[in-house]
Amino acid sequence: MNVLQFALDMELDGERYYRKQAETYADTPLKRVFDTLARGEAKHADIIRGRMGDTAYELKASELLADRKNLFSGMEDYQPLVKANPAQATLYHEALTLEQKSIDLYTDLRSKATDSQTIEMLDFLIQEETRHAEILEEVFRFVNRPNEWVESAEFGLREEY
Repeated sequence: MNVLQFALDMELDGERYYRKQAETYADTPLKRVFDTLARGEAKHADIIRGRMGDTAYELKASELLADRKNLFSGMEDYQPLVKANPAQATLYHEALTLEQKSIDLYTDLRSKATDSQTIEMLDFLIQEETRHAEILEEVFRFVNRPNEWVESAEFGLREEY
């Protein structure tokens, strides 16, 4: 299989995954996060298609990903539903692992690339996937916090989140 086709398939799989998560959490602020990630993966797929077909493509970073504070506004008020899956944090951690695999793949492909257009495209994709990983890390920490925190709320210093 062609490496660009493999990368395209991976981006399309990521888009489907994030769209499913957006549907699952449609009534929560997490929907906005997953919609943004899905759009980013779709954009990456378009860039790879452009490179595969030798057509014009633009390496422009997602504006929503550039300002994560806006993306997470309102999250501090989010209260998971009682019926929520207790393994929710595990799902985000798995998605984070998939993003890291994308970064690793693009980094490996970049080390083997010979033409400047492919190198530029791969550098862009590495940067974008790194942003996705950072967002997923924040979501993971947010939903996993209750699983890790055992100290009494009355005592001790705690990080703000």
